[in-house]
Amino acid sequence: MAVHVQFNAEELAVIQERNLAGDIILERGYPADMSDMAIEKHASRGLGRRLLTAAVSGADANNFDLTVNKLMKGPDLYHFAKPVEAKEYEEVLKAGLVTLKDWIVGNVEVEKETASFEL
Repeated sequence: MAVHVQFNAEELAVIQERNLAGDIILERGYPADMSDMAIEKHASRGLGRRLLTAAVSGADANNFDLTVNKLMKGPDLYHFAKPVEAKEYEEVLKAGLVTLKDWIVGNVEVEKETASFEL
């Protein structure tokens, strides 16, 4: 399943200003297209390899969770073994994206206006 989110300039500004890029939208395990050997290899990587991966591909490249940063970089592709799993994921993803939108709107700084009134 592929998901692509296009943020507008205001949303990107809020994400950067409030440091929301690393926030997790959905926690996910290993995708279905990874072999058992690849899963084992990924799990047993050393600290040096993880640091190198983070330096080259970003800090969230060491896990499979869906983060705001991954959505900002472009389409996110995640594989499932069964269609029913993809349908369940789609429902959870839609709810997560609604929550993300609310999160961004909630983090917009309220414009500070001064008002005067007479008592």
